[in-house]
Parts: sequence; structure tokens; C-alpha cells
Amino acid sequence: MEQLKRIRIAGKEYPYKIDLNVLEQIQESYGGVHRFEMAVLGLEYLKNKDGKQIYNKDGDACVRRVEPSVRAIRMALPLMINEGLEIEAELAGKPWEPVTEKELSRNCDVSYEYLAELIHEEWQRCFAVKKPVPRKEEETAGSIFPG
Repeated sequence: MEQLKRIRIAGKEYPYKIDLNVLEQIQESYGGVHRFEMAVLGLEYLKNKDGKQIYNKDGDACVRRVEPSVRAIRMALPLMINEGLEIEAELAGKPWEPVTEKELSRNCDVSYEYLAELIHEEWQRCFAVKKPVPRKEEETAGSIFPG
């Protein structure tokens, strides 16, 4: 297993990881993984006065930069830290005690901008293709996902 990344919050070091367990919780809690990523990056879709999505001449959705979502950060940080704590405990054969969102938020001495970058960096690592899965051409025909 790969080495878990770590973050120091209020003098305590925590392991963290985004994997399928965390992605599932993010999807359920945030209404979709893409929506979550946009919030962490501080991006939002542009809409016209009628609330309709605006597209550029190439047909791409227009977005604008906003602040990273503190709500998204507060939701993801304990999920990924608890996943790291659980993984470390399992490997050591020891029990583990989860941290709460409130505990992390109350004691956090790290800027939310830094946390947004850290979360997105781990997010990208989670989606990086480590070993392509061989597929038949007919299974991928019409798929929106590469590979």
C-alpha cells in the first residue's frame, strides 16, 4: 500500500486519503462528485438572468472563479482524515477513534485556501489512472469516460 499523506492541524498530525469509500460519501453528501470538485476549486457555472447555463462559442460551459467552498472543505476533511486513520489502524491491527467535523473545524489553524488545494491535490491523485483496465471496444462505445 502507498504511503498516506499527512496534515498537521493544531499541532497534531493526521493521515488522509480519498478513495472510493470517501468518494461515495462525498457523492451522497454533496450531490455529486463533479459539483464537489467545482466547489473546492472555487468555480461556479455562469448563468443568464433567466437562470440558464451560459456556453461559449465552442459549446463549453462558462465558469467564473469564486472562493473555495468552506462547506465542501468542512465536509471532506474529516472524511479523508478518518479514512486515513482507519487505514493506519487496520494496518497496525489497532482500534481507531474517528475525528469529528466540529473538532477539526474548531481546532483548525490552517487556511481554508490551503485546505482546498490539499483536498484537490488528493482528489486528483484518487482519479489518476494507475493501471488501465482492458475493455472491449463495444463496452466503451458511446461512453463519455476516456479509456
